[in-house]
Amino acid sequence: MKKRGALQGDNLSMRRSWLVLAVVLSGCPIVVPGPAHDANALCAQLIAANDLPSAETACDHALEYQPRYWDALHNKGLIAQMRGQRDVAKKFYIEALRTNQAMKQSHNAIGALAMDEGDLDYAIDHFRAALRLDPQYIEARRNLGAALLRKKDYVEAEKAFRQFILVNGDISEAWIGFGVALNAQGKRDDAANAFEKATILDVGDDRAWLLRGLNELERSRIEEAKECFERCLLANEKNLECQQRLESTRR
Repeated sequence: MKKRGALQGDNLSMRRSWLVLAVVLSGCPIVVPGPAHDANALCAQLIAANDLPSAETACDHALEYQPRYWDALHNKGLIAQMRGQRDVAKKFYIEALRTNQAMKQSHNAIGALAMDEGDLDYAIDHFRAALRLDPQYIEARRNLGAALLRKKDYVEAEKAFRQFILVNGDISEAWIGFGVALNAQGKRDDAANAFEKATILDVGDDRAWLLRGLNELERSRIEEAKECFERCLLANEKNLECQQRLESTRR
């Protein structure tokens, strides 16, 4: 009897190991076996190590267990994108979203591809979809702000970067984007404060020093601009625009 109980316990443990993950789609659960999860985890590690052939093998193995495994589909998209196969990557990201609509990473990845292609409205829609799933998703916040700046929708960009700062105000890039959006609207003093905050957070960010210096020039603060361009060159001595701007302040 003990032996029979042990077998029953083993069977229960085995069943649990095969029912690790599931997503309900149209009332039908998509079950992801434990081995598929393990294979996909290995795939992600190999992607990070830039071993794409081995990563693809691991992801393909995960998909053998469950062809609709959303994380593995997304990782296949990453592999294709890293190989420069943008259309293939997009297909995998879309398939991952069809399988699991909560895939914020796939929304962000599709948005990034669209932004690179100049389809800014489509990109913005996907970044916002990612943020609805996870308001703390920093990469999507960064991309949303960048897309709005590229679209020259500075009012919406200002709002986006305000939210970015609210979520995490310790990232200099958020303050830079905020400053750019403000400056484009003629809010020079507010922009100056944003650029100053960016240089405080990251003294080695030459772009922040350049933008701060340009803002000082726009407000006719020549000496302050000169100091900013000097700090820019300390951060990156090869920054040609800072070199040129510094020379112009010395004439």
